[in-house]
Amino acid sequence: MRNAECGTRNKRQGQRTARGVARFHRDQRGAMLDYVLVLGVFVPLAVFVIAKLFEVLSDYFGMIAFYVTWPFL
Repeated sequence: MRNAECGTRNKRQGQRTARGVARFHRDQRGAMLDYVLVLGVFVPLAVFVIAKLFEVLSDYFGMIAFYVTWPFL
């Protein structure tokens, strides 16, 4: 298979995918599905990041509180 044929086939597949995504996006009956998909992706990630940041911050402030108790500082 030559490179030109491969590029043409990939371009057609990309156009088909883009049309499908556009059709899904224009669908007014399934509008709630968009919100569910977005929330289903971002909420678990946000919860994980916030939990990790809280753990890091609590360790940091615990370390600061420990250093404050040293008599020679």
